[in-house]
Amino acid sequence: MFVGGQPMEFMVDTGAHQLVVTRPVGPLSKKQTTIIESTGNKAHHSFLLPQQCNLASHEVTHEFLYMPDYPVPLMGRDLLGKLRAQIIFDASGQAVLLLGNPEAKILTLAIPQEEEWCFFSLVETPQQEPELPFQVPGVWAEDNPPGLAQNIAPVILELKLGVRPTHLKKYHIPHKAQLGIQKHLDQLLQHGILRPCQSPWNIPLLPIQKSGTDDYRAVQDLHVVNQAKVTLHPVVPNPYTLLSLLPAEAAYFTCLDLKNAFFCIQLAPQSQQLLAYQCGDSNGNKGQLSWTRLPQALKKLPTIFGTEMSSDLKAFLARQCGCTLLQYVDNLLLAGSTKEDCMNGTQLLLTLLYEAGYKVSKKKAQICQERVKYHSFI
Repeated sequence: MFVGGQPMEFMVDTGAHQLVVTRPVGPLSKKQTTIIESTGNKAHHSFLLPQQCNLASHEVTHEFLYMPDYPVPLMGRDLLGKLRAQIIFDASGQAVLLLGNPEAKILTLAIPQEEEWCFFSLVETPQQEPELPFQVPGVWAEDNPPGLAQNIAPVILELKLGVRPTHLKKYHIPHKAQLGIQKHLDQLLQHGILRPCQSPWNIPLLPIQKSGTDDYRAVQDLHVVNQAKVTLHPVVPNPYTLLSLLPAEAAYFTCLDLKNAFFCIQLAPQSQQLLAYQCGDSNGNKGQLSWTRLPQALKKLPTIFGTEMSSDLKAFLARQCGCTLLQYVDNLLLAGSTKEDCMNGTQLLLTLLYEAGYKVSKKKAQICQERVKYHSFI
């Protein structure tokens, strides 16, 4: 590829988020980023000002992450996306890089890598609940109240210095939409996931109609709170890297999906007031409600949940049951070399989850199978 008119060789790395150069191909910009190295240490690196890049018939302007100590320049997903690149393999096993039509127009959606989990395809599940050979009835979400993590301290949302409360005006909600979400809000109140409060903060709630149904789900726009919070460094693993940890002898797998997993973790009382919203039900009652558990729209929620839950899973890893356990946010994959090992490990894992206060979706459970669907992977 030609950068600023000069030829440069790059190694294509679809796992790299940024385009990396090892020598300055342009002036340094003021923009920096923090990278957590494999050793766990944090390193700060600067970007270079955008330069013109030419590859085949494609011409784009792009910025570069400058890492002089890195062994080779990397062509990451940011530039590959701009080039609309595809990597295919021919019959001989040779990899070929194809570039899209530079004249074509396409609508793209950019999301942080640590939030990609939201867009993975859901596991297709049967209409009827499967018959499962395990005596842990309290763990199944379909038959029990919402879970509550027993071993995890309430989470405190740390705010940046100087942040003041924000009170946003309540949205106008049509009567039909209000009725549609009220039954869900009543259930959350009944289980203590919502509670009445008085707070200087007010973040409006908006009902969103579920596609193809008359049902609604409540969505709270927490961008004001997310901007006020101290930013956490993401620790959600790359799913490709995670699956590479499966041992070669693994032959049987159990895949478990935690139901309403984020609602299992309590929010500290001093942080609950940040998420308050003004309510008004069909009976004319008014006031404020707030979450007592972690709401789904909270920034870096997978990082918060994954870190907290991993402490509960340490008890399973210490049992040495002959199985490998992988965690990706609220999805668990258990692998065993024999069906007996997998069955025993599944029983142990379900018992641990029940005792720790989590609930598992029975409909989505894939138990001791030779082939399972884990996110969009098989």
